[in-house]
Amino acid sequence: MHRRKTAPLLFLALLLTLSACGRPTASFLTGGVDVQAEAARLANAQLGQLADRLTTEERGRVLFLLEQLVPLRQAREQANRWELSPQEEDLVAQLNQLYQDLTQRYLEEPLEPVEEEEAPPLAQYEIGADGTLIPDKSDKAEYRDLWDKVNALLPEGSLKPFTRFTIFTDGEANILAYVVPVDDNGTQWELAVDPEDAGDPVEFTETVYHEYAHYLTLNDHQATYGGPKRYDCYGENDMTSNPDSYLNAFYQRFWKDYLDDRLADPESDNFYLRHEQDFITGYAATSPAEDIAESFSYFVLYDKPAGTAVWEQKQSFFYDYPELVAFRDQARARLGL
Repeated sequence: MHRRKTAPLLFLALLLTLSACGRPTASFLTGGVDVQAEAARLANAQLGQLADRLTTEERGRVLFLLEQLVPLRQAREQANRWELSPQEEDLVAQLNQLYQDLTQRYLEEPLEPVEEEEAPPLAQYEIGADGTLIPDKSDKAEYRDLWDKVNALLPEGSLKPFTRFTIFTDGEANILAYVVPVDDNGTQWELAVDPEDAGDPVEFTETVYHEYAHYLTLNDHQATYGGPKRYDCYGENDMTSNPDSYLNAFYQRFWKDYLDDRLADPESDNFYLRHEQDFITGYAATSPAEDIAESFSYFVLYDKPAGTAVWEQKQSFFYDYPELVAFRDQARARLGL
């Protein structure tokens, strides 16, 4: 949960030779679902900017795989099971490889992913009940100033669940800040900041709201840690979002149709290239958790968008929650907006 400043299974050779002419034209139902209609809907959602560029043969290859996938997906939904079956994993991997090949054929060549290295802390403060920092042996005035800058951006009392403040650096122009829970259930949290990247006030401000959004969407009232995952709630690692949580609502509305494709190759930028118009930033395309955090930052800092593009819908998503609108109003008042 941090913010930057800045091989799937081989596709079967037989499938590469299939054309749309080889597919059955009759629609069929599985569990009351029109499989071909659902496959066509998923194809448009997952192809993104590729949807209008493919040949009939290329689209036929996508539909061929999706029509096999839809019944498996329906079975998983009926069983309320988050994990994909081996057969479903295989089909998703084949689809992802096909999407990757088509993305490289039709869209801009992606950048290579940047490797991240864990950085040891320069200083680590415990936070007192009154919100003040308890001195660390590496205590410096500039570190305390960073804590004061964070507090100045947030409504009063916002950092009460945070019990640790860490200063670290991984060099300039990499990770500016991150938040993580310090207990097993997401009740208490740690905030970390890199002083080498904190000089740009605009970027620092955007990052603080992004990182605070991780706390808002992943705390113990919003998510359950260590329990079993379920189909109807978004989950990652050992976290499952609660049914009525912000993150699950965001996932159901914006991510459900193409999350499996993102997870099949999480390090690739090709997913973003296919769906660039859905995201406020490239980093938002990393996962639903990063997407909602980026969208929240823009929700706080910028006017409500007037359009209906997906990225604009994401920024406007938070207006459905009066408590988040109140947070926005208080934060903007502190910023003089």
